[in-house]
Amino acid sequence: MRCKLIHSLPLLLAVAGCAAPQSNGAAYEQALSQWQGAPEDTLRARWGKPFAEEPAGNAKWLTYVVSNGAVPPPTMSFSIGGFGFGGGRTSVGGGVGVTTPVGQPTAVTCTTRFLVENGKVSTWTFEGPGCGAS
Repeated sequence: MRCKLIHSLPLLLAVAGCAAPQSNGAAYEQALSQWQGAPEDTLRARWGKPFAEEPAGNAKWLTYVVSNGAVPPPTMSFSIGGFGFGGGRTSVGGGVGVTTPVGQPTAVTCTTRFLVENGKVSTWTFEGPGCGAS
């Protein structure tokens, strides 16, 4: 039985890999696909005023920047304390610890751009660590 389990392990891992949930980027891409062919007015009603509008020939790019909070900065800890053995006696001491942030919080944003041609969304792009983050 043990031998069969060992030989089956690579197959089980391969199947588990196929069943793994999709990445945040893939999930966000799938969510954006609903906008394919949507009217510009519908997009603006749902997403609001774009951060920027850029002409692209007979089309235009609408850029939206969404902030999904911030990641706290890393911390550094300092501590002082001790204990000792001496003269046949054991002594135990206390300690003092200080934790302090190092740097500033990092914003988690997602920049999404929709290309609008003939009044309808034709394609999109996105970038940033906040795209599709839950």
